[in-house]
Amino acid sequence: MKYKMIKVHWETEELDRKYKDNGYPEKVWKDNEGMPFGIYTIEIGEDDFESILDAEWFCTEEERDFAFKKYVNTDRGVLV
Repeated sequence: MKYKMIKVHWETEELDRKYKDNGYPEKVWKDNEGMPFGIYTIEIGEDDFESILDAEWFCTEEERDFAFKKYVNTDRGVLV
């Protein structure tokens, strides 16, 4: 089974709506408690919400991009 990592954003994934609708406090649904930039590990060929195997969240886009680059450069970006 192959996996890949993709960059995501809290609002683009509409997680703010999901958490707000489920009654979470504003600090959670607004911007994931200050960590709106993420990396998902997903199965290659799948793009629905159920295929997300792991999520890692960061405060800034720069932190997220730094980690993403490190993962890709160490072959963690595509796992076999």
